[in-house]
Amino acid sequence: MKTKSIGMSAGTLKQQAKKLRKVKGIKLNVALDLLAQERGFENYRHFQNSCVTKPPVKNRAIRPAIPIPAVRNYHDIRTGVVLGQRPNRKMAVRRHRQIGEILAELSAVSEYHKRAKSAIREIRLILDNWLGCEYEEMGNEEFNAIYYGRGFYLNGGIPSAKRQAQLRRMLRTAKTVIDRSYHDCKPLAQLHLKFDIAMRALEKWPKRLRIPGMPKDHIRRGTFVRLNHNKQIGVVISHDTARDVVEAYSDAGYFVAGRHEVTVMRQQPNIEEFKPMRICLPYGKWICEDGREVLFNRDYTPIWQRSSNGWGELIEPETNVLFASSSYYYDDRSAPYYNNEQTRALCLDVLKEWGTSNQKPIVLERLPGAIAIGNLNLIHPKGIS
Repeated sequence: MKTKSIGMSAGTLKQQAKKLRKVKGIKLNVALDLLAQERGFENYRHFQNSCVTKPPVKNRAIRPAIPIPAVRNYHDIRTGVVLGQRPNRKMAVRRHRQIGEILAELSAVSEYHKRAKSAIREIRLILDNWLGCEYEEMGNEEFNAIYYGRGFYLNGGIPSAKRQAQLRRMLRTAKTVIDRSYHDCKPLAQLHLKFDIAMRALEKWPKRLRIPGMPKDHIRRGTFVRLNHNKQIGVVISHDTARDVVEAYSDAGYFVAGRHEVTVMRQQPNIEEFKPMRICLPYGKWICEDGREVLFNRDYTPIWQRSSNGWGELIEPETNVLFASSSYYYDDRSAPYYNNEQTRALCLDVLKEWGTSNQKPIVLERLPGAIAIGNLNLIHPKGIS
């Protein structure tokens, strides 16, 4: 924004000129010149030329002050050999956990992208060493869980362009958290180089990923495919190469198809964004004697509950609901996952009324894990109906 030395901006002057034009019935350029002349300028152009431009403020992470000494050595516990240097400061445990979760997901997604995997592994190793030095009193279980304790679902194939952009944002977030926690020093600069290598790798994915130990045409568990006859999307649970049969899960639920009946999607969606209608849309509602209401999906798995005149709340999928009456929103012929937009709109309206349209039920949160281990009982505790 341009600002005059006395504090008057060009925008403010223009607003005043518009008011003056209405009052006196003159043209805008005449009003601008008059107001500029009142402030000691020859005309409006002279006023503009006298304005100065404020430089844009860069959004930089605010780093802590540099202590003395700025760095410390860390050693091998058994041999005492110096393994490296670290900043002479502690990063909050909650920030270590935040970065640990980000790096764990990045590592899982890039499992077969060697360059990205290697750079992320080095970042995790460095931060794991720093954590151990910063919090020597921390218990082994808590310590091991921060950078290496959580397993993430492996998404098959090369991520979509949208997913790749998300991964790069996650890496930048981790770097920003680190920059806000540590002061400028040589160990931090070296860590930045690892982040730069990882970022370049995430910006340039290989055209194909080679998966060791898998037959050439094998479809890995978790890969998204599209049915050729109806273009419906499904995520693979298993691929029996001997019979050439694919088991997968789609909006309509579990299905089996020949390998020739499905096509692997070039751009792989994120499993976390996959919301099969059979799981997350209500099939019906149970009403209990105490007035409590429970929504259940097509597999009769509870997805939401609420008391009378209350908002929807989470409910465990294994909950055994003792109900007095029930009602249904559709039957198998009008199911929303068979392109019935009217039924889908009805189900979405029900979730909106319950205040849960932008939330995930517990059973949906279990989907990535169920696909990862090939066990649908996690999302169908009562069996598939």
